[in-house]
Amino acid sequence: MQKTSFNHGWGVRRQTSPFLEIMGQAQAPVPVTLPHDWLISQPRSADNQPGGLTGYYGEDVIEYVKTFHAPEGYREGRVEIQFDGVYRGAMIFVNDAFVGQRPYGYIPFSVRIDPYLHDGDNEIRVECRNHFDARWYSGLGIYRDTHLLVGPPLHVARNGVKIRTISADAETAVVGVITELQNDSKELHTVKVVTELVDKTGTVVAAESASLAVRPAESSRLRQQFTVDAPERWSVDSPSLYTCRTRLEPSNSAGETVETSFGIRTLEWDVRHGMRINGETVKLRGGCIHHDNGLIGAATIARAEERRVELLKEAGYNAIRSAHNPISAAMLDACDRLGMLVLDEFTDGWTSSGLGFGYGVDMNEWWRRDLTEMLERDYNHPSVIMYSIGNEVSDTGNTWGAIHGRDMVDFIKTLDDTRPVTNAINPMMTVLHDLKAQVGQQADDAGGVNSFMRDFGELTKDLVASDLATARLEEAMSQVDIPGYNYAYGRYELDMKQHPQRLLVGTEGLPNKLDEVWDYVKRHPQVIGEFSWTAWEYIGEAGLGADKPAEEAFFGNYPWRLSMTADHGVTGQRRTLSYWREVVWGLRTTPYIAVHRPDITDKESLKASLYTWSDSVSSWTWGGYEGTPMTIEVYSDAEEIELLLNGHSIGRAPAGETNRFMAVFEVDYQPGELVAVAYRNGQETAREVLRSAAATTGLTAAPDRTEIRADDNDLAFVTISIADNAGIIDVLNNTAVTVTVSGNGVLQGLGSADPKSEDDYASSVCTTFLGQALAVIRPTGPGEIKVSIESEKFATVETVIKAI
Repeated sequence: MQKTSFNHGWGVRRQTSPFLEIMGQAQAPVPVTLPHDWLISQPRSADNQPGGLTGYYGEDVIEYVKTFHAPEGYREGRVEIQFDGVYRGAMIFVNDAFVGQRPYGYIPFSVRIDPYLHDGDNEIRVECRNHFDARWYSGLGIYRDTHLLVGPPLHVARNGVKIRTISADAETAVVGVITELQNDSKELHTVKVVTELVDKTGTVVAAESASLAVRPAESSRLRQQFTVDAPERWSVDSPSLYTCRTRLEPSNSAGETVETSFGIRTLEWDVRHGMRINGETVKLRGGCIHHDNGLIGAATIARAEERRVELLKEAGYNAIRSAHNPISAAMLDACDRLGMLVLDEFTDGWTSSGLGFGYGVDMNEWWRRDLTEMLERDYNHPSVIMYSIGNEVSDTGNTWGAIHGRDMVDFIKTLDDTRPVTNAINPMMTVLHDLKAQVGQQADDAGGVNSFMRDFGELTKDLVASDLATARLEEAMSQVDIPGYNYAYGRYELDMKQHPQRLLVGTEGLPNKLDEVWDYVKRHPQVIGEFSWTAWEYIGEAGLGADKPAEEAFFGNYPWRLSMTADHGVTGQRRTLSYWREVVWGLRTTPYIAVHRPDITDKESLKASLYTWSDSVSSWTWGGYEGTPMTIEVYSDAEEIELLLNGHSIGRAPAGETNRFMAVFEVDYQPGELVAVAYRNGQETAREVLRSAAATTGLTAAPDRTEIRADDNDLAFVTISIADNAGIIDVLNNTAVTVTVSGNGVLQGLGSADPKSEDDYASSVCTTFLGQALAVIRPTGPGEIKVSIESEKFATVETVIKAI
């Protein structure tokens, strides 16, 4: 079917009723362009429930409305609306007729609407709601793309082209293609199907045709096999893509053409070689990511997803895990293009939803349909290398839960047997009911398993390897191809001894334990990698990573908004933890200097804990703190680090693997130049320099690109900094800034990485944090976009972006 964007021409309002409309009291819809998140522009409050879990955003019921034109003859074929994601409980109406629904907020789906159309203008209305149904920020609305699908009675089905690599080496690849045709008519139709495989230059590298007969009101599948010479195989380092062009030649059809992107790559896994892509072992340097895009909320605008993948790959990641729901199609496309591996996860919990209105209340009726949508969408994406059926599922602690997991795995294998399946199991959740009998309600407080892990600290390492955990895990772990463990590397030795044919993956790992976990990954082929919690900051579980005052709840009191557990802040800047991780992975040889902030008290600071890193920054600009003792960490794989301040040696300290890749120094602050010199075998191998900012600083504006597409799925990210002429940021010199956008663009989001900021991300005003903020600009058409940033402290700065 012909697929076009359906993102324009929508309006949104709080849910109303025909009675209010008749009385003239209904709120008029506000025009919006999809993807759109209603919730991010709504006020936060300490009274909003469930509080810190969702970053103190509240609940609502809203509706989107759109009028669209159906030309004469539309109803003679098939017309569908495809929604890539609606959060949540979507109800779809066309011309006031109910046409479909989808309870799960993270799954793509479509509704057929041609029976409900009439020639001319038609109205579509989509209702959705959120209500105590997530333990993180969910957003609210049609937050992913929508598409209009139109085709004749005989057409290629939605997700109807499936491509797999049967075999591939440097000389030859064998590719299988299954094409599904749907016949909505009352007549038997025979059509000629022409299939072409096209490389990135547009050259047809293989082609075949066949005739296919399709019975009335049924579907038929055509299976074809192709040989490609000298294939460009897809990998992380060389993400080469092909296009499968499927054409129906006119014969009771409209000559439809469908193009499907795919990659040629083989995927194998065994205990001798771990996971192999194209015959080469790949260790997963992974990170977990939530679905929200920070300053723009849950809106899945394609460029925001692409930028996250770009920055994560630059930081050394080669894999991401979607936590804890199916990843967006836009991010899958970006991972295909850029070379990022994906562990795509189905849901957080099963029948026990964790919160009152979570997916658990719908899962029993919907999981087969939802899994089908996820797998059919994922099938052609070479970046997807593994599926996860759940996260921290407490059901796994009993036989009935294990049987349910087996049913899910069996069902997945009927749709896709090319990828392994895992289940991200936290042994603490699996034995939670047993622990409750021993320690009362402490294991089931408001913080759940996270609180329990924090309070018990290192004792969890012993518990996850206990006989109790082993007994509870056995059935659930036996159902999957590769068992996934959350925070349970303490079981690796035991599992490899008891199950020598079993692979393992760390589906969720503590940030400050990476050096211990990565040692297992390096030494054991059976341990294929580790996914950190988390790679990218997210809204909700507010303050999870913070060492907060005792009077605060497990999650931070208002105005906490962010988790503070991630390598990257919501603005995209890397935190110091990210550079330590890069050293541990063996990807960085230049030392990295991290300075503990002197501007915050012990009560306010972040300290290295289960879920976070120290509250350090890479800065040597601390005006007003002259003479103050400073703690300095230098991350390095070198044997020894020497620290110099203004040319004078502070001393040397050991680093490298035996010292957790870190040398620690104490020195009184004085402005100037701080240098870390790395030594191996007594010889200098590298050095890093931090310089203090000059006394005179000002605002700067740096867009990530000066030319963007005149497309509402593109964005420009403008980094706002307070810096001197050399670009050195003054992290203490913060100010409120106002951003004005004129020309062919709008301000989509604005804010800083401050975890407790009360700024409204949908506002044009914010306060910088550690000397920086970020403005997100969305084009409205071709032409120039002028961005102006002003404040009371500094001169106004401007930057111009061209949308072409």
